[in-house]
Amino acid sequence: MDTIIDTNIFRRDLKLNDKGFEILIDYLAKTNSKLVFPSIVVEEIKGLYERVLKERFDEYRKSTSKLKSTLLYTEMPETPTIDIEGESNRYIEFLHSKFDTSSKNIIPYKNEYLPELVSRAIQRKKPLNDKGQQFRDGILWLTLLDYAESTSEKIIAFISDNPTDFSDKGESKLSKELIEETKKRGVDIKYFRTLNDFAKEHASVIDFITKEWIEKNIDKTVIEKLFVEVLGETQEEAILGDLSLERNEESTGYINRTDYIGSNLLDFFVYEKRDGTILLNVEMEFETEYEIEISRTIEHASMRYDYSYRMNSRTGEPEMDMDYIPYYDVEQEADYKFDYPLFRGKFVISIKDKKIDKYEFKDWDWG
Repeated sequence: MDTIIDTNIFRRDLKLNDKGFEILIDYLAKTNSKLVFPSIVVEEIKGLYERVLKERFDEYRKSTSKLKSTLLYTEMPETPTIDIEGESNRYIEFLHSKFDTSSKNIIPYKNEYLPELVSRAIQRKKPLNDKGQQFRDGILWLTLLDYAESTSEKIIAFISDNPTDFSDKGESKLSKELIEETKKRGVDIKYFRTLNDFAKEHASVIDFITKEWIEKNIDKTVIEKLFVEVLGETQEEAILGDLSLERNEESTGYINRTDYIGSNLLDFFVYEKRDGTILLNVEMEFETEYEIEISRTIEHASMRYDYSYRMNSRTGEPEMDMDYIPYYDVEQEADYKFDYPLFRGKFVISIKDKKIDKYEFKDWDWG
């Protein structure tokens, strides 16, 4: 089954380090399939890579300039000259080398698509959105249909994290409208939001790898250590923002993750490569503990007496009036609260000869 990858998948991992790419490449070789690039995706990838290079090079120059203005005794090397356009062109060559493709794998879009795109924009027909925009997605969709029709099996895989335009709300499959269109054309376009979804769809069945085997053989201390390394300031800011406080409490901003961490296996799937290496994909749930300093305002209510004197006009004697006046004493005290957020982490564990060879962290999300 030939496969097409959208630009947004490359944007996440420009150097293709994700194990999902490794699985995809192995699958293509194993099934004698190929990866094809719509020309609009190639143009977008090149433009994306060029923009990222410019942005990061500008950041590098600014940081280097600040460092140079601060250092007294260390000589800084000269800022390198980067051929950004040349690098962008070579990036496409890099993709071809990784996927064993060439310019022959690039599918041009047709000028004949214009009338159809105009019609879709007027009718607000997917993948063009309800504002009649997304011409780019329209061109891509028509290219997918034409290419699927040209294959012998009439079936292709499409990986794109763009559910707004290609799916119905809350779904991770092609929208009903687009599925009806594929049926009319006599083709099948299997839609995947992520590389992980694609890998899971093509998972292998390995008899000895069961939940019990995983829980017995994986080293949770390694898994937990890898996960702890990704917890940083972004997570801490989110935890502080979600902290439940009383009316008279506020966070001081101090937060500290304690040594406590608990984990358990949620899900897994297995992919066996051509060379016999088994890639065990596991999803783990983690519970951690954060110590958070708060400042609490405490009001102490009391009463005081206020005395006043006046002369009794009838007797000529002084008289005293006593008034009760409420009095509030305010003090601040420091205290600590504890929060126990849940996270989900994804890992790929390489297995050779039924023994675990390597652990790799893949991705995380809130639990």
